[in-house]
Amino acid sequence: MAAENDAGIPGSVLREWQSVLSEPSGVIDPALSRATRANPKLRSLFPLVSPGVLRFSRCTRPPWSRDVPSLFRRRDGRFSVIHLWETGESGRRDVAVADTAPEAVALLSAALPERRPGTCGRGGGRRPVTPYGSRLSAPSM
Repeated sequence: MAAENDAGIPGSVLREWQSVLSEPSGVIDPALSRATRANPKLRSLFPLVSPGVLRFSRCTRPPWSRDVPSLFRRRDGRFSVIHLWETGESGRRDVAVADTAPEAVALLSAALPERRPGTCGRGGGRRPVTPYGSRLSAPSM
């Protein structure tokens, strides 16, 4: 079943998800990473982890896309969905707060913007991915 769900997702994204799922709970909440990986729209995005934070990119290499919200574990045990440095904006913008990891994932999935042309820039071997896993070619200019 997992192989069917992963059809069209670049190998680098699949490998990074395996890495995220194996992170210790002191780095990222396992419930959050599992719930996010299970979401069809989010599992095709490249995951980026820092302590307590799960960010996403439509690109498989830096510079990362900035249009996808991030998931944060709050001190009170809840989760925040936050836009960080969205293209064309500065600072951060709270999208929502959720009591559970699955609720946070559902909120992020609902807030996921459509892929914008040029999200990954041009050339440089970067591989853009869509919210549904099919690969797109980088824009030619």
